[in-house]
Amino acid sequence: MATSAFGGIRFRLLGPVEFRAGGGWRSIGSTKQRTLLAILLLHANRVVPVAQLHAELWGDRPYARVKNLLAGCVWRLRAALGEEAGRALVTRPGGYQLSVPPGALDLLEYQRLVDLGRVRRAADDLPGALEAFTAAVELWRGEPLADVSFTQSVMAERARLEESRLTVEEMRLGLRIELGEPEEVLPELKLIISQHPLRERLHEHLMVALYRSGQQADALGAYRDLRRLLIDELGVEPSKPLRDLQRRILADDVVPRSAPPSAPAPDLLPACDPVFQGRENEVAAVAAALVDGSVCAVHGMAGVGKSAVALRAAHAVADQFPDGRLYLDLRGSTDSPVQPAEALTALLSAFHAVDDSDPTRLAAQWAALVAGRRILLVLDDVRDTHQVKPLLPPGCAAVLTGRAAVGAADGYRQLRLGRLPVTAAVGLLRRVVGAERVDAEPERAAAVVAWCECLPPAVRVAAGRLAARPEWTVADLADRLADPGQRLEVLTGVRDLLGSCVRRLRADGDRTAVTALALLAELDLPVVTASTVAALLDTTEGAARCTAERLVDAGLLEPLAHNRYRVAALVRLHGAGTDPETDPAAAVQRVVDRYREQVRELTTRRSGGLSWYREHRGTLSALALRDRSDTLPAALDRLRWTFTPRTRPTVPAQPPYR
Repeated sequence: MATSAFGGIRFRLLGPVEFRAGGGWRSIGSTKQRTLLAILLLHANRVVPVAQLHAELWGDRPYARVKNLLAGCVWRLRAALGEEAGRALVTRPGGYQLSVPPGALDLLEYQRLVDLGRVRRAADDLPGALEAFTAAVELWRGEPLADVSFTQSVMAERARLEESRLTVEEMRLGLRIELGEPEEVLPELKLIISQHPLRERLHEHLMVALYRSGQQADALGAYRDLRRLLIDELGVEPSKPLRDLQRRILADDVVPRSAPPSAPAPDLLPACDPVFQGRENEVAAVAAALVDGSVCAVHGMAGVGKSAVALRAAHAVADQFPDGRLYLDLRGSTDSPVQPAEALTALLSAFHAVDDSDPTRLAAQWAALVAGRRILLVLDDVRDTHQVKPLLPPGCAAVLTGRAAVGAADGYRQLRLGRLPVTAAVGLLRRVVGAERVDAEPERAAAVVAWCECLPPAVRVAAGRLAARPEWTVADLADRLADPGQRLEVLTGVRDLLGSCVRRLRADGDRTAVTALALLAELDLPVVTASTVAALLDTTEGAARCTAERLVDAGLLEPLAHNRYRVAALVRLHGAGTDPETDPAAAVQRVVDRYREQVRELTTRRSGGLSWYREHRGTLSALALRDRSDTLPAALDRLRWTFTPRTRPTVPAQPPYR
């Protein structure tokens, strides 16, 4: 076991959660701290967002009441581990990260041994594969995560690990049969089949073991028992491989050992989000690009569901990439993005092919490994082209996600995600809360998703609140979201997501973009032009456009046509006060003055300008109320009368999320 930043401490999750520091194995006394430790270890060496920890540890309580509890829980966990200095359990922007080196966590060691066994099996090293799989199984001490609270991630990981253990047991028992131990393996096989009677692979092993032990009749009896069970329980016949095996045993044929795969095929794709709604066309477009062997970049503002689309598309075409499916979180939106060398090391490690003797050759080694293979990459949260270009040798199919468009100049296919359609957003609400409850108040449900800007994370947070409050009606939630003072308190996860965007700007030293965000929040318009941003910042339109595009790349603005940008109401709420050194009143007045001059010019011409007036009428009405000089309302009145009643425009009502 390796020495860690804790000074030699080790952890175990494949059973009760325990740690060891110098003496014997010990447990954390508090269930809450033990669960926190388990969640951090399940995401070892990755930042776990504060919002996720709050949702998993205190999901039944409002964020405002528990927002200070997490820091205290982390402090007590550090004390229990003897880690008060915070060298390994690190506070990161937006969350916490537990750094665990190889060998210091049984789960990581288990995964390493399983991968090693697969590689040896692929190389036809059967004794070596059996040794690795046996060592992996021996790390288990009972049910994984046996003494922690059943949070969402704990339950999902427990199910995944149990399935993994069964698969490894199947491979281990199969290898023992192939290596000449059919009689010795029979008692263990019969026991595990009694616990998992519908696992066909185990029954296949039992039939082969009985046949090779000279018990042909018993092998055929085992098939009959399984067939009767499958028909009675599921109404189906055994699978074709089992039917073929039964025919070979009837013919007293030698059962051949199955040929190993020609090459290791790591499959590291995370599971798809089970609560997914809409985006079918976008998923199909990404999947088609991947099948073509292209690189597809999915980009858009924070919270539009880029990662969910990428993973769903990757799973849809996974069988087209038999040589490996790999996933990497590149942390591009944080202040500690993954560096190319670190990413290359992780990719090569999946194939156990890292050449530690010469790190400068990592890119060439990766290109040589990929050449001629069908490998799929999912690179999540990409910062820029520089970060991913060494990871994408020619012929490598990949889907990238990021707030900024990456690789357009390099020929990567581009897909920009916008908000969900209202019907899909309401559908997401129905899946989480329940159709009966949502359908009883369809208009209020539409208002809820509108206040959430039809952004998947916001809708899910709102739906989670409603699901946890059976005494609330949909109207109760809509009323809370309608109050700007409560909205971000209700949508805590969205607030943390937007906070990460602002922290990224600060980490990059982009003071101008932070100032622009604060002034846009004060201006409080749903759509602005580059000219408006220029007036706010008292700069040229070209410089303002550059600043607006940086806000787009940070995931805070949504680009529209004709130098226009949408500023979501949630962004405006979060941006208020982000730069206390600004003079917002003066900035807003500059925008008012610019519009007043444009109105005067149109009035003087007395011709044309009707389309401009129609486009900007809502903005003009809002700014007229903010004019300290009280000259814009009069100018606007004069402009109105330049148009005859026949052509006077009608402007539709603003949506509720304005």
